[in-house]
Amino acid sequence: MLFLAVFAGFLAENQREHYIEHQREKQYMLTMLEDLKSDTTQLSFAMQYWAAINNSIDSVTESLVLPLSFTDFRKAYRHLNNALNFYSFAYNDRTIAQLKNAGGFRLVRKNNVASKIIAYDQFNNNEIRNISKQYNKFYENVVELRNKVFSQAVINKIFTRYEYIDPPISANTWIDSLVLKNKPPFTNEIQTELVFEFKNALLALRKDFSNMDWANNTLLKLQDELIKQIEEEYHLK
Repeated sequence: MLFLAVFAGFLAENQREHYIEHQREKQYMLTMLEDLKSDTTQLSFAMQYWAAINNSIDSVTESLVLPLSFTDFRKAYRHLNNALNFYSFAYNDRTIAQLKNAGGFRLVRKNNVASKIIAYDQFNNNEIRNISKQYNKFYENVVELRNKVFSQAVINKIFTRYEYIDPPISANTWIDSLVLKNKPPFTNEIQTELVFEFKNALLALRKDFSNMDWANNTLLKLQDELIKQIEEEYHLK
């Protein structure tokens, strides 16, 4: 009888531990869903933001036509603040960090879900991070050349008045007056070379964005697949 009582107690305790672990697992999946849905919202916004940035980059490159007399500096200045704006996305690793640090992955009984979470984490830390670093190098090069071609004083005054809203064409006269007061101290030949180099760097930046665009679309797909998988496997719809 004593043996049966001890054994029954052991089974009860074991069952209670399993129940607690299953509850913890479900809680992890609930917070994982929160993180993923937040990521999806933020990434979708980032992609829309980058689309606007790229439109402004296109406007700037279209305005830089050689010989220099054909370059529309007013148009370039109108779109420059938005063209060299920047928006970064970083995934929410709150739940993933807990699963890693607390040994929580052992609680995730659904191997397909655990594998998908790990793949999502790796994609963010490898592809997304590496592509962003590469893009940043192109971006830094463009900014360095911008400071040789354009007057920061003019850029600042346009930003003070319009911030990230592209100035209307009606602002051309005002922009003209700013440009005249802040002419670069270069000969026509040197300025031509700088404009050519800046446009090339800007086009290279625009081209390199295709990598980031692929990464963002792939990440959005991973988020959607993982959300659906967790909802289905854990009946959290």
